[in-house]
Amino acid sequence: MRETVFIADLHLSDDTPDLNRLFLNAVQRWQGRVDALYILGDFFEVWFGDDVLSDIAREAAAALKAFSREAPVYFICGNRDFLLGKQYAEQAGMTLLPESQVVTLYGTHYLISHGDEMCTDDISYQRFRRIIRQKWLQKLLLALPQNYRRKIAARIRATSKQKKSRVGQSSISDVTEQGVQTALNHYPQAQAIIHGHTHRPAVHEHIVNGRTIKRYVLPDWHDGKGGYVSVSEKGVVMEMLDIINF
Repeated sequence: MRETVFIADLHLSDDTPDLNRLFLNAVQRWQGRVDALYILGDFFEVWFGDDVLSDIAREAAAALKAFSREAPVYFICGNRDFLLGKQYAEQAGMTLLPESQVVTLYGTHYLISHGDEMCTDDISYQRFRRIIRQKWLQKLLLALPQNYRRKIAARIRATSKQKKSRVGQSSISDVTEQGVQTALNHYPQAQAIIHGHTHRPAVHEHIVNGRTIKRYVLPDWHDGKGGYVSVSEKGVVMEMLDIINF
């Protein structure tokens, strides 16, 4: 039985050797065995631009390029790697997708995204997101010298950490019913949703126009552990990974 694999929120960096090894091992295991790999954002902890690559970014690109010779790799940006562009995508053999898209797998229509756009209670973040995702601003940021970009990224990460310590796992940082309903109104053909971002792996159900829509939240990766969602003709299954038992 063939399957399609979805991952998100790996937050890879040169400071996460266990997670890096877990990812590289997983890609090697999936290679030639799955129909496609979808990466739904926050693949890397931070992204300064395609011209500033960490060691793990290079290793990941090589592994994904090899994988892509047998099955496609698709990428949707997250709030940490929204500057990842065509140059790196080509190097890694990835196809860049828009922030939200419906894909049809084994006869079912899945709405896929990073998921942050559905966290509508976080008003300050949504305001920041609307601004930072402007193409003209991204082009301006990428034109800055590398050291400036590093400083800006460090400042954004520091602000994010402060907010996370303050907000944590409170409801403001989670997907809302309003966010889900808005997304499904834009994509009424969707029969299920797959996303990441919230670091709350689970399966939820929503009622939309009399239909029950399941929403699958991808596992985040941390402390040498991770996970993925497998989609096949039999449906959707959430699987966990552990570097110790891999």
